[in-house]
Amino acid sequence: MKITLVLRDKKNALKLSNKTIESFIERIKTDTKDGVVARRRKQFCMTDNLDGYDRQNPSHLIYPSAEFIKDSNDNLCMKTFNGIVAMTVNNLQRQADIEAVKQAAQILHYTQAAFIGPTGSEVIILVRIATLNGHSLTEEEADAYCQTGYNLASSLYQGILPKSISKESASVRTCFHMPLDSLPYYNAEAIALPVSEKPLPTIEPLPQVSVETPLEDEDAASSDISLETKKLIDFLNSRYQFRYNTIMGYTEYKDSSYRYMDWQPVDDRALKGLTMKVRLGGIDARDNDVRRYVQSNMIRPFNPIGDYLWEQYGKWDGKDHIRKLARTVPTNNPHWEDWFYTWFLGMVRQWQVSNLAKYGNQAVPLLISTQGWNKTTFCEQLLPPELSWGYTGNLQMDDKKQVLQQIAQMLLINLDEFNQISPRVQQGFLKNIITLSSVKIKRPYGRHVEDFPRRASFIATTNQADVLTDPSGSRRFLSVELTGPIDVSTPPNHEQLYAQAMQALHQHEPYYFGPVETQQILEWNRKFGVKTAVEQFFYDYFEPAVDEKEGEWISPTAILNYLKKKVGISLLKPTNVIGFGRKLSNIPGLKKNEDKYGSLYLVKRKKT
Repeated sequence: MKITLVLRDKKNALKLSNKTIESFIERIKTDTKDGVVARRRKQFCMTDNLDGYDRQNPSHLIYPSAEFIKDSNDNLCMKTFNGIVAMTVNNLQRQADIEAVKQAAQILHYTQAAFIGPTGSEVIILVRIATLNGHSLTEEEADAYCQTGYNLASSLYQGILPKSISKESASVRTCFHMPLDSLPYYNAEAIALPVSEKPLPTIEPLPQVSVETPLEDEDAASSDISLETKKLIDFLNSRYQFRYNTIMGYTEYKDSSYRYMDWQPVDDRALKGLTMKVRLGGIDARDNDVRRYVQSNMIRPFNPIGDYLWEQYGKWDGKDHIRKLARTVPTNNPHWEDWFYTWFLGMVRQWQVSNLAKYGNQAVPLLISTQGWNKTTFCEQLLPPELSWGYTGNLQMDDKKQVLQQIAQMLLINLDEFNQISPRVQQGFLKNIITLSSVKIKRPYGRHVEDFPRRASFIATTNQADVLTDPSGSRRFLSVELTGPIDVSTPPNHEQLYAQAMQALHQHEPYYFGPVETQQILEWNRKFGVKTAVEQFFYDYFEPAVDEKEGEWISPTAILNYLKKKVGISLLKPTNVIGFGRKLSNIPGLKKNEDKYGSLYLVKRKKT
């Protein structure tokens, strides 16, 4: 696929070059030596009428929809249709608005590229469209595809873009001046938006047909079916609003006559209700007719998470609202504010990842206090009202199907009463799902298993301090023991919280813990670990030795056998050497060495 760059000099001579789209994307990252694009942008700031300037200072025009050649008379002729249409979002006065549009355009997989346009105040989005028959097109046929594809793409993209798409006619000769963007978006794997071979029909009233007169002409019958379908679509859209929730994986609707009605899923009951309304409106339709429309890609996609986050982009006031929220949790943990900040960024980042991500947000804040200190309320208030549907504190760990579905669709899961989760589940199933980046589940109302990105992050609350049971240490839990009730009297400033998070992520601040922080977490969590009988007996009979003069190197097996002789086998069941060795590895100050037979620990026997 090649796009065409055209330059007409002051003498109107045509200079033409064709470039691959990849080379074009590289080309627009930097300006020319004499700064053609920058000078044109400066001129645009003084006047929005650049016709005279462009005649005196010719610059390249970009034709993305087709590859052109020039004939003997120096005229452009279409050689190959590229199956690309260009949409423009104008009047973007702030850099934040430009970035928001570029980021939103990346949500749909039809986006081939998105970049800042020639004047610097617009974003151009290149969308791939597909023809159904695949044969070579005349320029007239290609123009029809462009216009139909542009109309369809505009309706799809407008649902996710924060600014309006310019209303323009589209053809293979649609072009724009040379743009400039140091960080353009490009997707070589963009999929093509299916476009029918004919432009969408204009709305016309249904013809009056006599009941006694049969329609024998197949074209006439087909036309009647198309018009009846259009009448059905017009009826539904005039009375209801529809959107396809890309997170939940189903279409939602809202009755336009009810001002305060919430969006509801189009389940089987709702579908039958819509069908009855259509039939009462005088249209002969069945459930399948309505289903085909409401479950088709003609319904605009809606990403509730992306919609909210990009609404906050560029609004940060420069103050540290995330750590301020952490300070409402009274604690003696000196690392808490920084840990909470990193975890919060990880939570927001988790909402934006695709199922191609390698890792999920593996950190879990663990709030520890007596009852009635507002731990659950604090967790609930972390999400803004617009995303409150994404919070749950009712995760049934024994129902694995429900767990997988919730981590794919929820945003924040509170592991309430964490102390009630058994050691076996902590060390097995829970440890696994915390590290997942994607899950394979069946959508609600779906018919087959699909691969979904994991959305949910975790937070936990407990009334007991000794709750961590992993013998290898608990680096995933950010334990914080409260010294008083959490102040929940003032709701968080959600707009600034998420604006700060978006800005931090845009500046590539870390949203995960490095080796130094991980070691801090391991050291801090030691006092919150569950002390097993064998550990307590170890401290009764042994202690870490400083050097070999006062201690001896002993294997875990020898230590365990010694304890069994002292306290009896029954008190140490069930205990295995491997698990005991892990416990020894986490004892502060206990030195470890390896020989050809295994691990040895430097211990000192206590006098009993």
